[in-house]
Amino acid sequence: MATLPAHDMGSAANAFRAEVRTWLAKNWTPENQAAHRRKPFKERGWDAEFSKLMGRDGWIGVGWPRKFGGQGCSVTEQLAFVTEMANSGAPVQAHSTGESIVAQALFKHGTQEQQDEWLPAIRRGERSFALGYSEPEAGSDLAALRTRAVRDGDHWVVNGQKLWSTGGDKAEYIWLAVRTDPEAKKHAGISVLIVDLHSPGVTLRPSLALYGKTFSAQFYDNVRVPATNMVGAVNDGWKVITDALAAERVMIGGTRMAGIERAFDRLTEYLKTAVVGGKALRNDPVVRDRIGALAADIEIARQFQMRNSRLIEQGKVPLHEAAVGKVFASELQERLGQAALDILGTRGLLSEDAEGAPLGEMEQLLRHSIMGMIGGGTNEIQRNVIAQRGLDLPR
Repeated sequence: MATLPAHDMGSAANAFRAEVRTWLAKNWTPENQAAHRRKPFKERGWDAEFSKLMGRDGWIGVGWPRKFGGQGCSVTEQLAFVTEMANSGAPVQAHSTGESIVAQALFKHGTQEQQDEWLPAIRRGERSFALGYSEPEAGSDLAALRTRAVRDGDHWVVNGQKLWSTGGDKAEYIWLAVRTDPEAKKHAGISVLIVDLHSPGVTLRPSLALYGKTFSAQFYDNVRVPATNMVGAVNDGWKVITDALAAERVMIGGTRMAGIERAFDRLTEYLKTAVVGGKALRNDPVVRDRIGALAADIEIARQFQMRNSRLIEQGKVPLHEAAVGKVFASELQERLGQAALDILGTRGLLSEDAEGAPLGEMEQLLRHSIMGMIGGGTNEIQRNVIAQRGLDLPR
């Protein structure tokens, strides 16, 4: 944050941060950024060619083990990397799911053949994925999913529906959770498949989300998937999914925090010179009080992220700790958006392309906060995790 002292993540992480900034200065220039911002808002963040550029220079998989072609960076260095990429606004969505979720599962559960086929392509930025988890009756309760896969010779035949897949209208493949044993207990009969979204029988229906980006529903009608595309053992998908997501919550939180910090900096810079009704906003005691409280909250959220990264580096899995960070950061994003619109007044409701908008991204920040409180497990579910796992309270 420009308005607070620089955050010390350790000398190694800060040195790595400097390397990332140097690369971005050469490859994500103001001209590139301006061209990207000229795209419709729903298209921003996804750029297959930029992902290939990152892959060419070794910036995909920085935290992967070296034996899989990664840089073997520490969790703290990864967090620094994620923060810098998010702060710059660089478009990383085309490779992020493959890099951070699919690859993590392949490290632990993939066969040698699967690792040889998928990991190099993901690392080069040549494979894009969406997540196929949620369904009409299986959102936060993922184990309630009903999309079915039945074995037929060398293939699995998939039938069912998925919802809310971010990037599903742009990705080549989907990381699909399916039920392979309908008689088993909820968590026990799930498997995971890599499915080509261009396969016969796949129908996509893109929709525009409240925060301005697209997601998709997919319908699977007798879609044949090679049996070699199942990751992990049959009916062992729950473990594959949870193992892949264990550390990712920390990285996702780092991305969210970077967006919050960037928006806060933009707001405070605006307030330094803004004049409303002949009065400088920087002198308004109510404004100063609200901005000061937000600055304190941002530092708290930042410390949650650092604590979680240290736990992972110690070989621990921050379950309830990650839930604490997720709840706090997502609700902080909402508070920041509300504060910005209160301070900016009615003009703050204008979108970024509207004439006279003082800070157009602020209204979008508030809309996006709703997704942050729901996506990745609703905050209500996260509070249950905190109570049960962190405080040993009964169900």
